[in-house]
Amino acid sequence: MNSNSILSKVALIYGIIITSLMLLIFGTKLIGSIIENGFEELKEIANALIHWHDNPTAFFFIYIIGYAIVWWKSFWGSVIIIAGSLLVFFINIENMGFLIFSISTFVVGLLYVSTWFDLRKRNKT
Repeated sequence: MNSNSILSKVALIYGIIITSLMLLIFGTKLIGSIIENGFEELKEIANALIHWHDNPTAFFFIYIIGYAIVWWKSFWGSVIIIAGSLLVFFINIENMGFLIFSISTFVVGLLYVSTWFDLRKRNKT
């Protein structure tokens, strides 16, 4: 992320805000469950990575992985975030909590991929 454009700054700030919320809401819940239930919770996490309906665990991991990749490869991290957000949106369309986070994370991916295109356009001219 080497661009100094306003778009890149908006992507950075919005991405950090949404990622912080994801870590605070889902991350602390996940860590608390692991501390409380131990090995049994690890089995539940493995199961949740397969079954995405009404379980934010897989969505959380996909988003965090995508966001980490954004800092290394903007385009591919954005694609992971956007794909995960769309998948969660359509699997859990009746759950308002999932909809809010899937739309918010989709915007993060969209901002970073837009920044990537903007940077490529600036480098060509």
